[in-house]
Amino acid sequence: MSNRCLRPLAALATIVYLSLPCAAQPFEMPTVRGEVRADSRVDFRDYRIELADLNHRGDVYRADLSFDGSFEFRRIPAGDYQLFVVTQGGDIVHQEFVALNPHLTQISVRLSATGKGPLVPGTVSITQLRHPPDRKAFQSFAAAQRFAAAGSPEKAAEELEKAVRISPEFADAYSNLAVQHMRMRRFPEAVAELTRALAIAGPNPLMLCNLAYAQLNLGRVSESLGAVHAALRLDAGYAQGHLILGSILAADPRTRAEAIPHLERAAETIPSARATLERARSAMQAAAAN
Repeated sequence: MSNRCLRPLAALATIVYLSLPCAAQPFEMPTVRGEVRADSRVDFRDYRIELADLNHRGDVYRADLSFDGSFEFRRIPAGDYQLFVVTQGGDIVHQEFVALNPHLTQISVRLSATGKGPLVPGTVSITQLRHPPDRKAFQSFAAAQRFAAAGSPEKAAEELEKAVRISPEFADAYSNLAVQHMRMRRFPEAVAELTRALAIAGPNPLMLCNLAYAQLNLGRVSESLGAVHAALRLDAGYAQGHLILGSILAADPRTRAEAIPHLERAAETIPSARATLERARSAMQAAAAN
């Protein structure tokens, strides 16, 4: 059950959301349900969900997680929210943006495992807390997601460029802009954008692996190896990291044997890794036969 709290979160005391001009009372949704899933075992009862209303400064809604990761809010307005997964001690371990409306009342949150335990507090940087995205930047970010889903990376990139112009500390927008540029094979831009995102948000496996992929496509193998090793130090089980590292090692006959365990790990959850694994094994067998 959720409780409405009309004061800012203690952890978010430095955030100032821009107020909107007075408008009609937003539609109030009777029930919003959701679930949190994690890549490793988590006692979800140690965490809660908090929704910070981007339209109304100071309005924060809270819901404790059930043992199975489910949660429920009652009677909250439709609108744009910043969602936080928070420990009972007040540490923020995950944040994302959600847009709720009468047609979208189900929230799904995915938490990545790390090498240091199920969840690691402190994954939201001070810069992000002090400079939350402007509502217009979030609107451009949401529009970019729709264009990306429709297969229009060029239009998605335009919206994301608009988002970072409005909110220069919007790390997720830089990260997603880099993904769109990689889809267009504009790897130099992607490297610059991921470097900026990491400077704002701090190191995390997803951005580091995307950076490694972009660097690899530019022939910067040494830098790519550095980025992917950093990702795996943060999350030893990160499948994308094992795939990239395995692919780099498999390309060199001298390190091909080292690639196999990484590709095997990646193939457990990434179907495309199986083909890379089989090619590496075949190359090793062919080399042994000669």
